[in-house]
Amino acid sequence: MRYIIVTILSALCFLTSCSTEGGKDIFDVPHTGYTLFEADFEAVDMEGQKSDFVWNKDLTIGVFGQEGGINEKYALKNAFDGKAAGEFYGPVVSGNTIMAYYPYSDQVSLYDGNLPYDLPPYQSYDSDQTTFGHFCTYAGFAYAFAENDNKLTFRYASGLLSVEIAFVETVTVTEIELVSNVACIAGTGKVQTDMSVVFGASGAKTIRLDLGEGLASEIDNKRTQYPVVLSAGAYENITLIVKTKEKGNITCELDPFEVERISAGNYQVTELVVSTGALGGFEIEGGLEFEPQR
Repeated sequence: MRYIIVTILSALCFLTSCSTEGGKDIFDVPHTGYTLFEADFEAVDMEGQKSDFVWNKDLTIGVFGQEGGINEKYALKNAFDGKAAGEFYGPVVSGNTIMAYYPYSDQVSLYDGNLPYDLPPYQSYDSDQTTFGHFCTYAGFAYAFAENDNKLTFRYASGLLSVEIAFVETVTVTEIELVSNVACIAGTGKVQTDMSVVFGASGAKTIRLDLGEGLASEIDNKRTQYPVVLSAGAYENITLIVKTKEKGNITCELDPFEVERISAGNYQVTELVVSTGALGGFEIEGGLEFEPQR
């Protein structure tokens, strides 16, 4: 018997490097006609190593107020050396809920009154990439919302699904597909204030991970990882299709599962075990131990 293990991970792309020393002002900011926001990222514990986002003076964020819906560019005014918190200033925005995203783009507009979210239904991965690098490529913007104060905490709405496969013989996997039998799981949608993602009617029900010429699977009680970026949330009625050169397609109906986004100081890992009768494989003891089938 051969088993496929699906591990849901969460990751954060640390795209900046340094901030100003001692929290000094970076710009001479006018005293009128501008709004000031305090912004930071959630701290993340990645496999026991805590990481903090540090602002760089050249970075900008985009800010929308619900009234008017204009994509305003905010620049860093003040930052503290080695700290995640920084202060950003820009044109006045107003509304009951302030919506912000990072990094700024002049191409962004609201989608159905909400911040836009875009997840490519076609993703590619090769052995030269890391799973973290793959997440950074497809995770999209980080988002923040402010309702009662001027504090913005940025977080990603995406998670990382690592499909881990163990075979008793080496096979070359060329593509991974996740097919939803009900709802859209990719394409263009919106991020709501609770960080949930809703895809539009034109969204896609299939996500394909292209592995190029293919990645050879590990044997001898080892598992090969194939990462797929998904929006965080609950999933059900999902079919997993593993395409191989030697053995054709292997299809599994997945049990319901949930992809976690990052949360403060916590690295989330969830495992699902799916078994099929193809190719032979390993018996799983407690979800982690492998014993050859006799």
